[in-house]
Amino acid sequence: MKNIAMISIAILMLVLSSCEYDNYDEPSVVFNGRLTTNGDNFLYDGNQGVLKVIQKGFGKVDNGIYLRVDESGKFQQLLFPGEYWLTLNNVKYPFEFEDFHSLGSGLGYDSLYMNINSNITKNFEVKPYFNISNFRATVEGDNIVLRADVAVNTGTRETPPRVIFARGYVGTASIVSSRNACTKSKRAVITTTGSVEVTIPIHNDVVAYRTIYVNNFRDYAFCRIALELDGIQNYYLFSETVKVEGVPQ
Repeated sequence: MKNIAMISIAILMLVLSSCEYDNYDEPSVVFNGRLTTNGDNFLYDGNQGVLKVIQKGFGKVDNGIYLRVDESGKFQQLLFPGEYWLTLNNVKYPFEFEDFHSLGSGLGYDSLYMNINSNITKNFEVKPYFNISNFRATVEGDNIVLRADVAVNTGTRETPPRVIFARGYVGTASIVSSRNACTKSKRAVITTTGSVEVTIPIHNDVVAYRTIYVNNFRDYAFCRIALELDGIQNYYLFSETVKVEGVPQ
């Protein structure tokens, strides 16, 4: 009987110590902000991670938490109070951050120390290698045609790579990113200035708007155009999102 009582006490102490060990405070501080270019919102993909925070110490290896940046360049992340390092994913981008310089090919980027013990807002200036302007979408026959003007940004540290593809994205909702299933690309070699055009069929094609979005009775669609630069995969430069009316059933 005495042995059973001793075992029960030992188990109870183990349970209580485990509860105390796991009883951490919940994340309580908000880190938010936006990516900007010339003071305006930087129009982003919304489907790719770019900024990440790393918290060191506590006997752990922290690979970082990606801050979800939406299509308008805004981000918001709930964090534990503490010391963090903010950096970029170790890949090439079609844009440059003023706060993060490349350390060399394959070596990653600068890290920015941040002591976050209360809610904080911080914006980051971005310089795209190319600027997209005058983006428009029209219905022409059985196609949605996307057009935009493109000009090189001469204010970047590195020499901009050339544009190799223009990519069109069409969806049924106002949030459009590279995640959208209805896409099409066209080779578009631009070195300094020029225009791009991508034609997306509405019917009778495997990538057509009505083929991808079945049982869709909307007579409108939301569209974006993006630029792929030479040697930079998965990260593109995006236009604003526009709504096109009069899409035939």
